[in-house]
This record gives sequence, C-alpha cells and structure tokens, in this order.
Amino acid sequence: MSGSVLYFSFTGNSKKIARTLAEEVKAKLIEIKPVLNPPYIFWLSLSFFPLLGFPVNDVRIKDYRVAVCFPKWTFNCPPITELLKEGVFRGKKVFLFISYAGWKEKEYADFYEKLFESFGAKVQLVELVKRDELKSSQIVRFKNLWML
Repeated sequence: MSGSVLYFSFTGNSKKIARTLAEEVKAKLIEIKPVLNPPYIFWLSLSFFPLLGFPVNDVRIKDYRVAVCFPKWTFNCPPITELLKEGVFRGKKVFLFISYAGWKEKEYADFYEKLFESFGAKVQLVELVKRDELKSSQIVRFKNLWML
C-alpha cells in the first residue's frame, strides 16, 4: 500500500503511534522536524495560541493517503498548524491520530478536523489515543479506511 505517515512528537508517544501505523499499512514514516528544538515550556506557551504555526523543515508529500500523528497540547500544535498553512495536506486523504493525556481532547480533535478540512484536506478518520495506547480496534478502522 502506498502512502505516508507523518508525525510530530516531543515525548515519543506520537512517534510510537506513527511507527505502528506505518508498519501496518507499509507506508513511509516521515518525522516533522521544527527548525529549532526548544524546550517543552516554549511549546506549551505557543500552544495557547490557536492557529499559530512554528517553522518546520521542508515536508513534501507526493502520496494521496496521509496519516498524521501529533500530540494534544493546550489549544494548538504549532508544527502541524504550520504545515496546514503551507498547504501540505491540500487535496490529500488524511487520517488524524492525536495522542493525549487528558483535558478537552474531544474539542481539540474537532478543532483540528475542521482546520484540516478548511485547508483543503479530506479527513477520513480522527482517532484520539491516550498517550501511546493505540487500540487494535483503532488500527482495524484505520486499515479498512486506508484501503478504500
């Protein structure tokens, strides 16, 4: 199967999820790397500003199918928002996997689903994953939709 699984991970939870998904559908695994590597308190501060991006190294996706794994921070994940603003996901079939530890994760997921769609992505699936505890039912849903 062709496609890409992108991830941004500060603690490693989203990376673990992304690696599992990429292996399941035999997709390319691509890390989203910010141009700087600031400490967590910096990211936390930026996450209070919805729609604020943060520069990342060049990411180009030729595949139509793209899974995106990223953490649930306060209101925003700046590297993901930056890629949306750059149009990286426009016209792509997108599967979102958001790792979280708790606190309004459903609202965050709804916000990002709408945001991806407003930037031209075709969101197929939104999954919330408690830390890195990807459930087999989530993998099955993902694989079934990925193949369509």
